[in-house]
Amino acid sequence: MYFKIFNLLFFIAIAGLSYINIYFKFLGFTPSQIGLINGIAKGVALLTLPIWGLISDYYRINKRLLMFAIIGMILFGFSFLLTDNFLIVILIMTIFSVFWNPITPLADAQLLGYLGKEGSKYGKYRIWGSLGYTLSVPVAGYLLEITDPSTIFYLCGFTLLFALVAVKALPESNVEMEIASFSDFKLLLKNEGLLSFIVFAFFINITFHINNTYFPIYLIDQGGKEFLIGLALMISAGSEMVIFYFSEEIISKFKLKNILFVSSLAYALRWFILSIFAVPSIILTSQLLHSITFGLFHATAINFINVNSGDRFKATGQNLYATTSGISAIFASLIGGVIYDKLGGSNLYLYLSLVALLTGIIYFIFLNNKEGIKAS
Repeated sequence: MYFKIFNLLFFIAIAGLSYINIYFKFLGFTPSQIGLINGIAKGVALLTLPIWGLISDYYRINKRLLMFAIIGMILFGFSFLLTDNFLIVILIMTIFSVFWNPITPLADAQLLGYLGKEGSKYGKYRIWGSLGYTLSVPVAGYLLEITDPSTIFYLCGFTLLFALVAVKALPESNVEMEIASFSDFKLLLKNEGLLSFIVFAFFINITFHINNTYFPIYLIDQGGKEFLIGLALMISAGSEMVIFYFSEEIISKFKLKNILFVSSLAYALRWFILSIFAVPSIILTSQLLHSITFGLFHATAINFINVNSGDRFKATGQNLYATTSGISAIFASLIGGVIYDKLGGSNLYLYLSLVALLTGIIYFIFLNNKEGIKAS
């Protein structure tokens, strides 16, 4: 139950942070500057992310690290309210991201350790995060619309305080994992199945992170308001709840390579719709594809990493995947901002559609010609 409560509370906080780039726009920063803020912050956070996982696996202090990360996130979240200086905002966002980025992989590792061999039930717990996000993101958007974007830091900070209490009550792992030495990390890097997936996920996640960063700005530029952004995000989060709830059945019934391929095609379709049909009604409808894109992809990816990492590297495997996502987020922030400034949002989404389509086809062909990769 405490895993569900934590996911609920943490994603209420994340719902507020969905508007952080609107806050930067509120301060007067351009898309390129917003991309630079995100790119530098995620780049530095990326360098520290594998260390969190290695320390967790080696010293087996996963829950304490999770609590430490949440406390840091609370403290530096409120620091945004102290300045509007561009360089200082970059510094605060960087430190904030160092604490923010490891929370999800650390929580996932804690949950997967608790579930043991029943790791396919991950979606049944993760759905509570989607529920928290779905219910709170339009409320957050409305609050921002009637107040100002700085409200998100109060929402985030106070919600995380309650999440911290839930973390302290989380049960420990039910499985005894062999302790990995730091020198053994090279074994994980020799895993062809894992690394080929990491490359695939890198390109798919570039498209995902560009959307995360610039979708609110794109919608504002189309004449939308904060509440419309919240409504769009509510629809996307609500749709993913269905997939998370049935993820165990989907993963057990279909081959992983087929699931990943379908998810890639759905990404391509979603970005194409946003590129061609930039009107509020169609934009809102397109958010239903979030279920087949992020929801299906994430649940399958977590399971894929869990299976292909081995017992020794549960947390490290999840952090390696999160590190890849971090690298793609850096490219997304920097490249996305430049393309948006030079060519506009519609062309940006058209390029995302092409990247998702080509990546999905190439990886599917690769898996069909490889044996030994646990993707079926």
